[in-house]
Amino acid sequence: MNDGHLLDLADLAEGQWGLLTTSQAATRGVSPMQLKRYTDRGLLVRLRHGVYRLSGAPGSRHEALRAEWLALEPKRSAADRLADPVPIGVVSHRSAAALQDLGDLDADVHTFTVPRRRNSSRNPELAFRVGTLERSDWHRVEGLPVTRPLRTVVDLAAAHTDGGHLATVVRDAILTGDTTSHQVADALRPYAHHYGMRPGDGDGLVRDFIAEAGIPASAIDMAAVHASASSIPPAKLDDINAAVISALTSTSEWADLLADIRDTVTRDFGQAPNRAAEPEPEYDAGES
Repeated sequence: MNDGHLLDLADLAEGQWGLLTTSQAATRGVSPMQLKRYTDRGLLVRLRHGVYRLSGAPGSRHEALRAEWLALEPKRSAADRLADPVPIGVVSHRSAAALQDLGDLDADVHTFTVPRRRNSSRNPELAFRVGTLERSDWHRVEGLPVTRPLRTVVDLAAAHTDGGHLATVVRDAILTGDTTSHQVADALRPYAHHYGMRPGDGDGLVRDFIAEAGIPASAIDMAAVHASASSIPPAKLDDINAAVISALTSTSEWADLLADIRDTVTRDFGQAPNRAAEPEPEYDAGES
């Protein structure tokens, strides 16, 4: 066995979180039988049919999702695919919400938006939604292409996600700073009547969603930072928290309050809180 092939496999996996596909290995002269032998020796870990991880590469809670994404175009590298205006297979719907910490939806099925129909019947943990995406509809999270918070909200509404769960997604999408309550309200206008509102009443729907979802602990934390940065006495913190809660009843006041908090944190601490920001994974698909 040519162990020099291991270096070739390591090169392939370097920009793909330590993962590689059977088709990619074939371009380096490594056959499926050789991959099986490496796996039997403990040098590779088989994640799914056609996708492997180098045994020395760290695992990740997103590993299964990454493996499924690589399998969508097994011959192309992750870096090449991410350079496309819209990659084939963008993480979407519940999977996108979970990856961006939006709401509390279960995401036990890996869901991708694709430009044309694909068959996922062989894998009950995989689902495809046919749709058209623009470059502005997605960004990278954990190295994967993922629908942005606004598009994620719209996709979930179009899929008739129940109001209780969608409410928390809407609230958290606004908290990311990647979209505004006004943008969400406008995007949800076509779905307002599905959630008991007057047709087209996106503003009312967002107000109801925010009120139903309640105030998250993160908003209280930001209010505390705002109080500290503004030299407001601790005794006034309750007043600030009350103002945050009150703002939940008004979409515009909620957005303005968040903007004020974000501006203060940026001015005094140099970085605004943004839950949609992409962490730096050890194996970043965009840095091969």
